[in-house]
Amino acid sequence: MFELLFLLLPIAAAYGYYMGKNSYKDRHASKKTEQTQNYLRGVDFLLNNKKEQAMDEFIAYLDSAHPTFESSLALGNLFRQRGEVDKAISLHTTLANDEQSEPYENELAQIELACDFMSAGLLDRAEAILLDLIEIPRQRKSSAQLLVKLYEQERDYNKALEIGLNNQDVLSQSYLSHLAQYYCELSQKAILDNNLKEAFKLLEHALTIHPQSIRARLMKADLLIKERKSGYQSKVLELVSQISSIDKATGTFCLDLIERCFAGQVNEQYKKALEELTSKTKSAAVIIALSKYLETYESRSQAQEFLLGYIKERPNIKLFSCYMGMRSKDPNQEGQSETIMQLKSIVDAQIALHATYSCVNCGFESSMMFWQCPSCRHFDSIRVKHSIDGD
Repeated sequence: MFELLFLLLPIAAAYGYYMGKNSYKDRHASKKTEQTQNYLRGVDFLLNNKKEQAMDEFIAYLDSAHPTFESSLALGNLFRQRGEVDKAISLHTTLANDEQSEPYENELAQIELACDFMSAGLLDRAEAILLDLIEIPRQRKSSAQLLVKLYEQERDYNKALEIGLNNQDVLSQSYLSHLAQYYCELSQKAILDNNLKEAFKLLEHALTIHPQSIRARLMKADLLIKERKSGYQSKVLELVSQISSIDKATGTFCLDLIERCFAGQVNEQYKKALEELTSKTKSAAVIIALSKYLETYESRSQAQEFLLGYIKERPNIKLFSCYMGMRSKDPNQEGQSETIMQLKSIVDAQIALHATYSCVNCGFESSMMFWQCPSCRHFDSIRVKHSIDGD
């Protein structure tokens, strides 16, 4: 009997090993299935533009998966994006101080830790990390970009320019355009201090680093108009020509410069400037200004024909409102002028309801122009709206 039991022991051990292995496989398969389902649900939420739910699922996926350096780094980033900065800081600090990791992995974790501190408003701690990392060649670009962003957040434009200029060989064109904006901000401060010479100098620096800068040209033209030195009109018109050539959406800004440049001196040069600006920008505001010139100094019928041509080409209710205003003055419309003006007032009320500007980055809308979007804090992202009730 005992001999028989002894012979059965290997069979029992083999059976136990087999059952245990199958049980482990079942648990592993179940865990993998759960991870996959979390991942697929996250993708589904992302495709359906449900960012919060997608982040929840991706965090669950990364948290349940076997942790690697990359997955841990990504998990910390998701925590930061969801506003759980304390969790992100804790995770990235652990990764940054992990002696088992490669040096470049510790550096990447420190970059993310600096981002966490910036997100939390702990700018001094982020600055300390980045000033160390910028000395490491492989981290120079990322550190320089973040330092520029950090100093911008502090509105310390001189430091932002110092970092940007010292590292412009590794910065992208978008960051160089930001440096031009910083020069413009400093120029604006110089204008408030009545230091126009310094303001001009700073604007020239902006154009040197970013030759396509619209803002620097607009500010330069504005200063020329304020000073009104000999020959300023030709210089302003040259800047207007450059601005409208660089960006066709600048019609309203250029029109304001032309109006102020001539300051009531309506002549052929003024008309020529409006015609050139109209051909370049097709701006409703500029078309209306030119049609009013034609109405006043040439003929109303010519002005109406001019307006109708553009209304047919690009329907716009601002142009239509101006056209109705002209028609109400037509002697042939006797008895209908009041009705036309009532319709015009309805159209004008509709125009007044809509914002003039919008941010191409976040969609923020405003009736005022901002060079830095108040919502997403992007520079040079606010544009004049082009639509049936826009410019």
